[in-house]
Amino acid sequence: MAYSYGDPRRYSKGAVTRAGNAVAAGKSSPEDVAIINNWRNSHAYVLNTFQATLRSYIRKGRADVTFAQRLKRLTTIVDKLRSGRAKDLATMHDLAGCRLIFSSIADLNEFRERFHTTRARHERIDADRYDYIAEPKATGYRGVHEVYKYQATTHGGAIYNNLKIELQFRTRVQHAWATAVEISDLLDGARIKFDQGINPKRERIFALAAEIIAREKEDLVGCLPGLSDAKLRDEFRKLERELNVISTLHAARKSDVVIPARKHIVLRIHQGDLAARGFTEAKEAIVYRDAIEKDNPDDDVVYVTAQTPRAIADAFRNYFRDAADFVDLVNKAL
Repeated sequence: MAYSYGDPRRYSKGAVTRAGNAVAAGKSSPEDVAIINNWRNSHAYVLNTFQATLRSYIRKGRADVTFAQRLKRLTTIVDKLRSGRAKDLATMHDLAGCRLIFSSIADLNEFRERFHTTRARHERIDADRYDYIAEPKATGYRGVHEVYKYQATTHGGAIYNNLKIELQFRTRVQHAWATAVEISDLLDGARIKFDQGINPKRERIFALAAEIIAREKEDLVGCLPGLSDAKLRDEFRKLERELNVISTLHAARKSDVVIPARKHIVLRIHQGDLAARGFTEAKEAIVYRDAIEKDNPDDDVVYVTAQTPRAIADAFRNYFRDAADFVDLVNKAL
């Protein structure tokens, strides 16, 4: 049954684009925000459909997989539009996203191969365009993203046809690195995830760390294949003595917030402090998130779902300032 709170037919694609442009320019009206929320919330139906299919594949496999999903934060939507990383809101492909975290590259590849045999009619677009394991980003980011267009198998779901969803596949060490970048940005007020070129030394140390981890833990090369192991470690140690990135992450206060035993969770960072509120129904969580974003535009708010609180804490470690895995990986590799 289709959710009632997000109908993609309610506004035209042109209206969605104009609303996205307005909020990115800092000139949005209440109607613009309503249009954006309706469009974003429409993707909850697609998210629910995909998560059910993915969970079925997880149950049938042997791999240990951490799985969670989320609707994109409004602040991140604005960032992508302002930076030009997204053309417009109407065509943004990752408003709905599922994250799957595996113990190994082999497990990740095996799962993707099985999932590609699904009988569902969803269209995978730009196949292999976002394979950042085969071709790591210059920042050091590694992982595989797949984008699908939803195609309904029931009459009730047809109104959501062609909405997009992104599936994100990472190994645990890749996830540890990506999490550490976000936590470091949060702690130091930097934005190396979004604003490349602003902090070149900080960008460099994370690229070096990604290369060290790729070689040491996964027997792969990353974004810096031309560096010898010795030069890689020497440069990393020199930058760490100057920047104290790893020591800062190690000293960070991990949040002790208890995640409610509910499937639908809203995570909120307000003035540096994390809060987690649970809901029985998706609609309740989304209405609450929309209200928080409206009244507290500077807060970092995200609606996430998973089967267990542990899965949420693992998949969204950046909110809990939990970079312990990354610090341990780097220290052991050095």
